Amino acid sequence: MKAKILTALCSTLLFAGCASTSDSQPTTMATGPMVSCDLPTVEGDRGPIRPSLYVVGTFDQAEWMHIPERAMSYKGDGIYQVVTSEKAGTVNLQIATLNWKPQFTASGRNLAVGELKELKKGGFMKDTIVDIPADGQYVWSAKFAGDKSPESVVIAKCAN
Repeated sequence: MKAKILTALCSTLLFAGCASTSDSQPTTMATGPMVSCDLPTVEGDRGPIRPSLYVVGTFDQAEWMHIPERAMSYKGDGIYQVVTSEKAGTVNLQIATLNWKPQFTASGRNLAVGELKELKKGGFMKDTIVDIPADGQYVWSAKFAGDKSPESVVIAKCAN
């Protein structure tokens, strides 16, 4: 009897080690216009989201402040972007209008440089965490559908 219980227990432990408990999705690297640091701004068209969007967060020069240097411009096809100088380090952020309605965050609330993630409605304490690996110029991109629903977000390092 003891041998059967011991065999069953050992088998359970052996096979449990083979089972995956990870629900993480594979990383999708961004390409195309979302990572382009030189897309022209569409003059006279503010796109589907109004008022203007900003990248706001725990940045040294603007702790949770909406500053002109972090205002996103409409590039067409639902894409908003801003190119900024960033310092290496970890930042918490959201993409938001001046009155914080609406505000957006990355799915899973983390974003790696170059990674394309689903953009979702944000809110209080729903920040995206980004690890910026090196000082440099980066493009922040957010894409929306014509009905104003969020689609995707990316941060990418610009070629110097």
